Parts: sequence; structure tokens; C-alpha cells
Amino acid sequence: MSATPEGLDPTITRREIVFEADVTSVTPFLKVATVSRAGTGHMTFACDEGPNLGGLGSAPTPLMYFSAALAF
Repeated sequence: MSATPEGLDPTITRREIVFEADVTSVTPFLKVATVSRAGTGHMTFACDEGPNLGGLGSAPTPLMYFSAALAF
């Protein structure tokens, strides 16, 4: 029988998860972020506002990312 994955182990009652984000402004509203967890698993993504708020509309808005995070 296989071992229980750490994320499903009922004996673990406390966790500390640390993320690090490095964000660069490309334009006033367009940002590029690189995020990692404990220095590994780097992911890079962009965020922009729509033209109605002064952005370029070239990437999802911050609220779109937030809404997606809630859905997960």
C-alpha cells in the first residue's frame, strides 16, 4: 500500500507555506510577476488593467486572478 501524501496526512495539524514574489512594472498598469514557493517552482505571469482604467488590456486584470483563485 502506498504512503499517504503529505497534503492528505491527517496527523499534520500545522503548516507554514512561504511564497516570494518579484514584481516588475512594465507600464503604469502592466506588471510582470515571478512567484516561487521556498525558492522552487518559479511561475511568471502578467497582469494589466483594461483600457477603460488606463491599461492596455494585454493580460488578465488583478480581479480576474483573484476570482480564479477563489474558484480553485
